[in-house]
Amino acid sequence: MFANRLKDAWSDCRGQVSVEYLIVGLILIAVIIGLGALLGRIEEGLIIRHAIESASHAFGSNTAGSIGDVLIY
Repeated sequence: MFANRLKDAWSDCRGQVSVEYLIVGLILIAVIIGLGALLGRIEEGLIIRHAIESASHAFGSNTAGSIGDVLIY
């Protein structure tokens, strides 16, 4: 009787481990694909281009005054 319970418990655990390996494997594949897509955008210069375009909006008529204020202190 104890052997049957042990066998049933062991088969349940093996099924759970298989599901856990499947979930972790799918997450790992998703992370690798995401990093590959990010690397492709970096190589294209898309991220740098967005940063430059965003920074150009920050410079305006008040920039010269702000820089002067910073340099005074």
